[in-house]
Amino acid sequence: MSTNKNRRLTNHKLFVNHCQNIKNEVKELLTFHPKEWISAFRSNRKYPFFVRGDIDGFVALYINNLSTLLAILLSLQPILGDNIVYSKVLPGTGLAMLWGNFYYVYMARKLAFKEKRGNVCAMPYGICTPGAFAFIYVIISPTYYGCIPTHDKAYCQELAWNVALASNFITGIVLLLLCVFGEFIRKNTPSVALLASISGIGYVILALNEYLPISETPIVGFIPFTIVMLGYFGGVTYGPLPVAFVALVIGTILGWATSLNQGSVVHEAVHLLKFYPPVFPMKEMFQHIDTIHFYLSTTIPTAIVIAIGTIQCVESAKRAGDFYPTHEAMFVDGIGTLIATCFGSIFSMTAYIGHPAMKKMGAKQAYSIINGICYLPLCFFGISGLLISIISVVAINPVVIFIGLVICSDTLAITPQRHYPAFLLGLMPIIADWGKGTILSGVSNAYSNFTLPNVQFSSNVSSFITGFSYRGLANFAGGSLLQSIFVTAIFMYMIDRKFLHATVWSLLASFLSLFGLINSSNVGVLVKNTDDGWRFTVAYVMLAAFFLVLEIIQRKHWIKGQEREPDDLSSLEWAEWKREQGLKELITYDNSLVNE
Repeated sequence: MSTNKNRRLTNHKLFVNHCQNIKNEVKELLTFHPKEWISAFRSNRKYPFFVRGDIDGFVALYINNLSTLLAILLSLQPILGDNIVYSKVLPGTGLAMLWGNFYYVYMARKLAFKEKRGNVCAMPYGICTPGAFAFIYVIISPTYYGCIPTHDKAYCQELAWNVALASNFITGIVLLLLCVFGEFIRKNTPSVALLASISGIGYVILALNEYLPISETPIVGFIPFTIVMLGYFGGVTYGPLPVAFVALVIGTILGWATSLNQGSVVHEAVHLLKFYPPVFPMKEMFQHIDTIHFYLSTTIPTAIVIAIGTIQCVESAKRAGDFYPTHEAMFVDGIGTLIATCFGSIFSMTAYIGHPAMKKMGAKQAYSIINGICYLPLCFFGISGLLISIISVVAINPVVIFIGLVICSDTLAITPQRHYPAFLLGLMPIIADWGKGTILSGVSNAYSNFTLPNVQFSSNVSSFITGFSYRGLANFAGGSLLQSIFVTAIFMYMIDRKFLHATVWSLLASFLSLFGLINSSNVGVLVKNTDDGWRFTVAYVMLAAFFLVLEIIQRKHWIKGQEREPDDLSSLEWAEWKREQGLKELITYDNSLVNE
């Protein structure tokens, strides 16, 4: 009886502590810290404004942002047209980029002054890629093609843009609301689970996906790839020249020498060069604010994905030695998204993955400032199209691949060997999402060339796939970023035999799957017989019940107890645990000598 009473008291204490943590978060958000805020503007000899590593960091961040931006523009231009994209969307994106890059430098300067360190690296910042593509394919495209049968093209393009603006505005508001809970989520989610999700993006989107063009054009791509890998992993330097710059120049020379780059493409891009002043379409946006309820199933998950991504980036930066306030980073992303929206951009803004890679390059603060400034002419003068026509894109990819590999290797460095299976399983939803997206975007485009217009690929082809379970792939890919966290966390607690923790995470997963936020290709209340959401809800509840049974059996000492080794190899807790283990081994050894 006393044991059960103690457990109830412990659970009550944990609940009170969680409530207190949230209360402290709110208090911290509302507390004014003038001395800390001013410290960022003070001179700091220990923290130089510019170092050589900032050049490499700038090239890596600029190219990463540029490749993302251009990939999005290629999908957006056929729908909205050059006029809206270049004269309305891009200027707002440039202003938001300036805001975020400067604010993250401000945070880095505060941290450097507070901790009296000179090796602080500002977190990178840019466009939220998953959110941008979600808006293009789920909001902009359906709005435009639904309008075309009854209205002219220009009207439908304006309508699709305005509806996307209204949805992006709501995304920014949701982000600001979520920043209250950011630190609570970070503290109560296993580090490996958070970083497995971001490692999946690094491994699949940044590494695997970016290696495919290199494999397609090996004569151009192999040498730049080798230069980057030797420079950043092998320590091979190229005199005073930054590694990324050398790779870019040589790759571009090879691109033009092999006719991969074409002069006609450059000539076409020149026509887009002119000044595009920023717009302020608040009136048009609020006129369509009543349409957003049709797209909340995309808007809210997008905000959640951005919030989780920022939390992961803060955790990644912490592992590299720079601990930034989670709520402040999420605040930056929310305000950045609102700035972008108010000036015409439909892109959500977020902290970028890759802080450890930037720090490994030696970047500190100037790389972020230069990046923010350089995106102004890129977005205000239509330079993006010209730039990409001149340089060889395949020479950019090795730098992005390096960032993806560093993210994965850093996660493995803090992952105990017993959790490797959970980490590897956590990569799979991201891989499934990438595979599903590749099939849909690649095969469906090819399919449209052989069929009547507006004949949908998904309903006419995917349902007849029998070589593998396409339905299973779609479900495993659904909400991949969130699903990766849940899969990893549940598996970790299974390995450690912490069945109550596994029960809580299973119940949370059952709730999210009911609304299609994980394990589903649809979002909504998924209770119809044709839906899979409720099936996953039932399955997760069954799993939670099974874990509770195991918890009861464990308390009766019929199965092995919980694993006591901490989850995080880099934490102070783990270091203390290792010290205690060493002492125990020493005592055991001494006792054995005495017995002998």
